[in-house]
Amino acid sequence: MFSRTLLTLSFVAITTPFVLASSTAEQTRAARMRFEAMDRNSDGVITREEWQGSARSFQVHDWNGDGRLAGNEVRVGGQREEEVEGADHAPGRAERYASWTAAGFTRLDHNRDGRLTANEWHYDMETYRRIDRNRDDVVSRAEFLAGDDAEWDDDRGDNFDDLDANNNGRVERAEWHASPASFTWLDKNGDGVLSRFEVVGAQTSQDTHDQFAGLDYDRSGTIAKDEWHWSANSFNQRDTNRDGMLSRREFDAAGGAPATGTSSAAAAGSQAVRVNAQQRWTDGTIDVRAGDTLTFSSTGSITMSEDNGDTAAPAGSTRGRRAPDAPVLNQLAGGLIMRIDEYGPIFIGNRTTITAPVSGRIFLGVNDDHLADNRGEFMVTVTVRGRTGR
Repeated sequence: MFSRTLLTLSFVAITTPFVLASSTAEQTRAARMRFEAMDRNSDGVITREEWQGSARSFQVHDWNGDGRLAGNEVRVGGQREEEVEGADHAPGRAERYASWTAAGFTRLDHNRDGRLTANEWHYDMETYRRIDRNRDDVVSRAEFLAGDDAEWDDDRGDNFDDLDANNNGRVERAEWHASPASFTWLDKNGDGVLSRFEVVGAQTSQDTHDQFAGLDYDRSGTIAKDEWHWSANSFNQRDTNRDGMLSRREFDAAGGAPATGTSSAAAAGSQAVRVNAQQRWTDGTIDVRAGDTLTFSSTGSITMSEDNGDTAAPAGSTRGRRAPDAPVLNQLAGGLIMRIDEYGPIFIGNRTTITAPVSGRIFLGVNDDHLADNRGEFMVTVTVRGRTGR
């Protein structure tokens, strides 16, 4: 569909170069360029200075890391130049999906029924919930490919927290990077802003994860090559007995699913983190591997509104209240939360020890929806102990 659009535009430009009015040229440009309104100097490139959004959001779209958005990065339906499914993979890390093509859909659709269920999806669940436009818990081919349509561009590369640049718990039109039609469709109550629930649905604390079981679609106890979604080289490196299948032991030896690993390269260590109540996520500056034991020692108190009595400890609201649009809906407002790269949120609260469900960088925050009027901070010391063999 995309190549056919380009062919049509090229034909018009060649055959009628002097007929097109400026308004038509602007429409043509908008049809082929994402984030066009941010391109203030109209050079087809969006710099960090032109970007109207969070630094995290810019990084998400800057696929090649060159500090500017150009080429496929701003082209409607553009895909990453590298073959995503052919990339090497670090088992146990949470990732975002990036290959929104018909071939990508087919690779994920294991049973070939023309739709994707959650057990066929091996990436971050926020993206899965967001592209499930009719909220029926399955993703159709049309929903999967909708990002290739200029009218229905939903900027699925960004998650809700990337878009909510001012941390007020909602996404206004000025923060929305995709099409107006997609914004209007998501705005179910028609109030002109997008709530977390409208964008990604209800989220509960994602405390556990077993990626091996997720990849083992046919529940055979092994992962076949057609159940692996990354490079043949990365598969073969893990297939140490050369039988064409990955056992759980082989998968775990490379850092895969938690609790059954043979060893951990992670050394024990601690990191003290100041968790600012006005910041959605604070970088914990510490990396963990799936199966590591994480111990939390948390102190401090935050205030979550202009009401000085509306306070929270790391365990959550001292009044027992819950925030209607917090990252974790089924837990107390203001409590300590965590994500690991793209995986989460995980409600920590007053727990002292958990097992890392995935590998990656730790980020800490508070379980509140509107952060702009918050005050205070938590002081959290995170201690990591590498998993031991069985």
